Amino acid sequence: VAVVGFGLTAAGLALLPVAPSYGWLFPVMGLLAVGSALVTPCLSALVSLHAPSERQGAVLGAYQASGSLGRIVGPALGGLLFTRLGPTAPYGTGAVLVALGGLLALSLVTQVRMSGAGAEQSS
Repeated sequence: VAVVGFGLTAAGLALLPVAPSYGWLFPVMGLLAVGSALVTPCLSALVSLHAPSERQGAVLGAYQASGSLGRIVGPALGGLLFTRLGPTAPYGTGAVLVALGGLLALSLVTQVRMSGAGAEQSS
C-alpha cells in the first residue's frame, strides 16, 4: 500500500506543473491526496516493524521529528528551486524524491516478507 501511495504521490507531483487547465488540477490534486493518505500510516507501520521493541518510542519520535523537519525545510527548498530553476523545478524534484522514497519502502517491504518467510521455514 505504501509503494502504491508513493507512486500516486510521485505521479501527482510530476503532473501538477504540466496540467493544461484548472480542470486538470482537481484530479491531479486527488492523486496527491490519496497518495499521501496511503503513505502516511504505512510508513509509521514500517518504521515500527523495523525498530527494536525496546526502542520503538524513540524511533517513532525520530520519525515524527524528521517529518516535521521536512515540512519546514521543504517549502524553503521549493521556493529556492522555484526562484533559481523555474516554476516546474520544485515539483519535479519532489516527484524524484518521492519516487526514491517509494523504492526504499519497496525494499523494506521485501525485507519484511523475506524475514517472515524465513521464520515460517524455520518453524
